[in-house]
Amino acid sequence: MSGVLDGQVALVTGATSGIGLGIAQRLSAEGAAVCIVSRDGARSRATAEALVQAGGRAVGLAADVRSVDEARQAVDTCVETLGGLDILVANAGIGIIGSVAEADPADWRAMMDTNYLGTAIVTQAALRPMLAQGRGDIVAIASAGGTKGYPDWSGYCATKWAVVGFMDCLAQEVTERGIRVTTLCPGGVDTPFWDALNEDINRQGTAGRAALMQPADIAETVMLQLRLPRNVLVKRTLLFPTSEWH
Repeated sequence: MSGVLDGQVALVTGATSGIGLGIAQRLSAEGAAVCIVSRDGARSRATAEALVQAGGRAVGLAADVRSVDEARQAVDTCVETLGGLDILVANAGIGIIGSVAEADPADWRAMMDTNYLGTAIVTQAALRPMLAQGRGDIVAIASAGGTKGYPDWSGYCATKWAVVGFMDCLAQEVTERGIRVTTLCPGGVDTPFWDALNEDINRQGTAGRAALMQPADIAETVMLQLRLPRNVLVKRTLLFPTSEWH
């Protein structure tokens, strides 16, 4: 494959389904070598093999972004296997909803560990090769829930607000070191997220699900940033399906 990302290497977390998969496929189609990371090594390898069969370069790894050691090992393996790291897409996340009065605090902790700390940990790991080479792009997938609150989504929103705040701070730390940091805050996207959610919302086959954005739409937004000249940065993007407005 050839494209605007020829010669670049990308690592995508949560890349075997949904938004992460859509982004990995698009980056590969644009010429990037892609490191597929998820907790399920077999699925990561199968996803990478599909990209290779389509003409790309890819490797699939098992890593839990909540683990500092596993995140660092994933980055090291990516660099060793694919020859570097130019783009990180920190996408892995989970969602559990419920009112503040009735929520299980263990669910808040689980979401914070994956959505916020997982993003922070893999980002820190990716900074090492990027700072060494003086160049890189870090894209964090947050949520519209990282820009405002929604009833029954307090724990989830808190984690996404944390991602937005973390990336805002990081961007200012590396702005003069050749690394661009951007945060995407999408509204509803048609992914298995809704099928795994603990509430019956936007199930497959429903009108609500059909009205959502597609993973390819989020991938296109990632490409908007990556195509820009190196002296241009989109700080944060809030996007919705045309059927929504918040």
